[in-house]
Amino acid sequence: MKFLRYLMLLLPGLSVGHPAIAQTLQIEGVEETGIVYRNIHSYSAFIHTQGFGMNYRRGKMRTGFRSASYEVSLLNMRHPKEIRSVNPFSDNSGGYVYGKMNSLVALRFGYGIQQVIHPKGDKGGVETGFSLFGGASLGLVKPVYLTIFYFDDQFGIREKTERYDPDSHYPDNISGRAPFTKGLNEISLSPGAYGAFAFSFEFGKAQKNLRMIETGVAADIFARSIPMMAFNPNRQLFVTLFISIRYGKLWNRND
Repeated sequence: MKFLRYLMLLLPGLSVGHPAIAQTLQIEGVEETGIVYRNIHSYSAFIHTQGFGMNYRRGKMRTGFRSASYEVSLLNMRHPKEIRSVNPFSDNSGGYVYGKMNSLVALRFGYGIQQVIHPKGDKGGVETGFSLFGGASLGLVKPVYLTIFYFDDQFGIREKTERYDPDSHYPDNISGRAPFTKGLNEISLSPGAYGAFAFSFEFGKAQKNLRMIETGVAADIFARSIPMMAFNPNRQLFVTLFISIRYGKLWNRND
């Protein structure tokens, strides 16, 4: 009987002295472990209908069913009419995209929320939710350089690297694309904004680890139209569908 009395006196002290145990008692029956983790960070790789990219998020759990995060993303944008070509008379095996005037990479900085729609029933279940993010999108526009054939009576055939000019460069005198580093010093910036909406499916078994698939739609709009392909209208708005695989971790400061 004395042992039971000491045990009854000890239990309240344990729940106060250890935050994880205290949270377990407070929300018993809601989650299997009951621990509410406040901090969250995650990263993902994704493909979209005009290219691919990567993303990083850092935020906090506002409630057991909602988090708010900052994010940064880096992705490329391709024109829908890009077709890779190869000159059969050239040793340049890399090929090129005929008509491509500029390459576009977008750097996004945003803020948003992730909301749980249906939580996991138990370990091994799938948690569904949605996310909504938005913020600034900075377009990095790099001109395209090509290697061009020139025919000289004295020296024969020679090659020269030039910025693509639709008025003087044609499939019969284009050898291939120039090295990627060519034109980096000519990158121009185009500020803009973006918004993204996605449905998420979280299937991680451990409560502290995040394993998620996201799929949704995003839109980037820039302050000026960007010339990407010759003989096509310049583009200012880019709407894409995407799917991503996301990994992350949840923790408390005292973990």
